[in-house]
Amino acid sequence: MNKTKALALCSSTALLAVGWAYSQDKSPNANYLNEFNVIGTKESSKTLQGSGTVLDSSDLKAFRHSDINEILRQSPGVYVRPEEGYGLFPNISLRGTDPNRSQKVTILEDGIPASPAPFSAPAAYYSPTAGKMAGFEILKGSSQLKYGPNNSGGVLNYLTTPIPQEQSSYFSGSYGEFNSKTAHAYSGGTLDFAGGKLGYLLEVYDQRTDGWKTIANDTTSSGGIYKGGNAPVYKNDLMLKLSYDFGDGNYLEFKAGKTDLDGDVSYIGLTKADFDANPYQRYAGTIHDNMDSDQTRYYLRYLKEINESTSLTTTFFSNEFNRDWYKISKVGDDSIGAGALRTANNVAILKGDANGTIRYKHNDRSYETKGVQANLDFEVGNNNFDLGFRYTDDHYSYNPGYTEDDYTMSTKTGLSLASPSAPKTKGDETNSDSKALEVYLIDEISLGALTLTPGIRYTNVDYEYNLGETSISDTLLGIAGSYDLGSNLIFAGVHEGHSLPGPTSSFQEETSLGFEIGIRSKGDSSFFYEVAYFNTQFDDMIVYPSVGSGSSTKSNVGEASTSGIEILVGTEYKTDGLRVPLEAAFTFTNAEFGTTMSSADDDAENRYDNAVSGNKLPFIPDFQLNVRGGLEFEKLSTYLNYHWQDDVFVNGSNSSEIDGFAAKLPDYGVLNWSAYYEIKEGVTLFGKVTNLTDETYAVSDLPDGYRAGAPRIASIGMEFDF
Repeated sequence: MNKTKALALCSSTALLAVGWAYSQDKSPNANYLNEFNVIGTKESSKTLQGSGTVLDSSDLKAFRHSDINEILRQSPGVYVRPEEGYGLFPNISLRGTDPNRSQKVTILEDGIPASPAPFSAPAAYYSPTAGKMAGFEILKGSSQLKYGPNNSGGVLNYLTTPIPQEQSSYFSGSYGEFNSKTAHAYSGGTLDFAGGKLGYLLEVYDQRTDGWKTIANDTTSSGGIYKGGNAPVYKNDLMLKLSYDFGDGNYLEFKAGKTDLDGDVSYIGLTKADFDANPYQRYAGTIHDNMDSDQTRYYLRYLKEINESTSLTTTFFSNEFNRDWYKISKVGDDSIGAGALRTANNVAILKGDANGTIRYKHNDRSYETKGVQANLDFEVGNNNFDLGFRYTDDHYSYNPGYTEDDYTMSTKTGLSLASPSAPKTKGDETNSDSKALEVYLIDEISLGALTLTPGIRYTNVDYEYNLGETSISDTLLGIAGSYDLGSNLIFAGVHEGHSLPGPTSSFQEETSLGFEIGIRSKGDSSFFYEVAYFNTQFDDMIVYPSVGSGSSTKSNVGEASTSGIEILVGTEYKTDGLRVPLEAAFTFTNAEFGTTMSSADDDAENRYDNAVSGNKLPFIPDFQLNVRGGLEFEKLSTYLNYHWQDDVFVNGSNSSEIDGFAAKLPDYGVLNWSAYYEIKEGVTLFGKVTNLTDETYAVSDLPDGYRAGAPRIASIGMEFDF
């Protein structure tokens, strides 16, 4: 569908509108504003005019996952490529989009862009802290057109803890294998004043572990730098919320958050032989690899209820992120991006079995975003309009003065610093500034059992970067509809999407045309189902040759397509003193290249070189299944969750082997178990075992080497809610 035809389709309804808008409860007395949400509650998801999943607190508490990859596997249509084992740097795909650094997914926190620089550098090695969240929303299909900037795949919205309406406090702490410790606490409430209600919430989340990967002893001589051991990870998150409900349709809320991460995570994986020998090892040469980052974020949100059918929400937001990943950049004469594990000699140097040099680099970068967004909801007859805009000014830079250090690996003395470099000159600094305006108009038209939502979204971005200036403007159109059958709902939609090229003039944005049709139950029955078919066609698909690509290392590779079926089924059995919940999520995806590619460069991380039309896209499995169930008694509850993922190709050529790495990663299945016992009201003992059968499996061979999924890890903890 070209833009002229799509516009004519929308104009036939005498509207300029886009995607979908759900009916909102505009009361500011709710736990948190609906403007935080992209779907709402599980109940509101039943009338959604597109495919979507809501994971609320009950879903999350069943297993208390801190890894976003484990959480998202509960939803159909979501594929993840784990990397370091803790969900720190997720690679998320919705409906078969390229998962690399989640750059084809709009990621929000409380309805605000979570990326520190969504236009200048969407791959920012940052993800909100999943373990502290109150809920998650995954939105796909035409409904996602309200959101941007990158919306070919869909939307993922992290929901933070809402301000309690009554005074309450919460604490949970757990301890597990590998000296893993997690603490989560908050306290808040609402105070009545003559002029309104003051709400407050203070929350802290602390996660640390010695890690389940072991670094080999580097045999360093007297006073050596490191003698091997584990690779610890530490993450701390602090959040403050304040609100004031004036009681006359005016509501104000402020949030401030700070996140610190210090993790000994490496860009170097393992060769296939070393993975088979011990998948949980790290090479001795990686002992200094460390990610150190800090992030601060703020928003000020104001809701004005103009009348019963009209409300205006305005949000000012700010996000600052700094990170320094001190990591190996070169082994011998080969850089990481060119494949440090390609030669046996490089591997021997990393292991300490051969003499050679290893270069470390301070990948010291800063990101900053400031912006404002506004949403006006109003009704005219049978039309429910949602008009919104967002202005974003973001910045990305390599910090001046970063260093590269050369180390010597000796079979006799181990790893030692040979020559620290002088600070790099400002000429090595890379900068990008982006100013973006996004506008959308959505209308929900109620025609009895039939509801239609046509619409439009406009985006304009001006880029300024160290190599020049460029700009891009784009208009996206779509229409969704649903038909109410009473206990069931049929939904369908078609929409345009895009992925922006970032600060470069060498290629154009990726565009897509997506279609879906589905049916779901919407009654109060204990049985729930949703079945959806989707088909998305991509033009000028953007790929990132390197996992750690900067803002300019991208290219257009032509056409691709993804299609498939998503099924979500749930039920429960109830009797006196017992509840048995059951749920299954199944996804089939056919993701293929539509263009034959030649070799673009000599980057081992570029998995798109030599792709042939009809070949499978890398890291998108054909099949995926997640099944969970539980037994809930009055005091005792226990749950099982099984996730299975089909094998995946890891390169566009789908060849048998490249540089000693197989073309496929095998399928795997992981079983998790948890249990809870209520000692007394508000006091609960809990325990869990992830990977109960201790399955050994590879989740990725990026960046540069095979990476294992987590081994069996048992933990126990206590929860106090009062």
